[in-house]
Amino acid sequence: MNHTNWKITEQSRQELANGLLLAMNHYDYNQVTITLITQEAGLSRKTFYRLFHHKDEVLELLIKNKIMEFATELQSKEFHQYWDVVQLYFDFWEEHKDFILFLKKHHLLSKFLEYSYENSIEIFEYVRTKSVIEQFRKPLPYLLSYAVGGMHNMLLKWLEDDMAISYVKKASRNKKFPRCFFSFILPTLQAS
Repeated sequence: MNHTNWKITEQSRQELANGLLLAMNHYDYNQVTITLITQEAGLSRKTFYRLFHHKDEVLELLIKNKIMEFATELQSKEFHQYWDVVQLYFDFWEEHKDFILFLKKHHLLSKFLEYSYENSIEIFEYVRTKSVIEQFRKPLPYLLSYAVGGMHNMLLKWLEDDMAISYVKKASRNKKFPRCFFSFILPTLQAS
């Protein structure tokens, strides 16, 4: 595929993703059809099926794009301390609160967690070297599952409280998170 065709394909994928968002403004995710998505996007069903097999793939694109936006921001910071990553995580999702609340409204937070975990090793590579990843190759999936699940649940609780409780952000800035919460993950993440 040449660059022009790739660009058109990506543009169409993004338009269909935006079409899904627009359709979800009026319908629950389970009620959204391919026809609704394509109508909102101004594209044909043929184009949809050339690029996706079903609407779940469009949802996956939306969520993974947002996760990769976080990853790109993380990579640009060149952080190497876990607490810096925690701070950026909450800062990022505070800026994108509407996206998370949108997923919550449509009962899609489990997909957010699933895709967050799927991208966790790639994101971990931005913070740690490949040698650290290789050193912890066997336990790393468990460690990341624990960390991603914990961060996900803390984020949801924080959102539930309408971000009114600033303890999470203040604690991450001051590195005063309860050590017991991270006692499993920190020794591994801090080893280099």
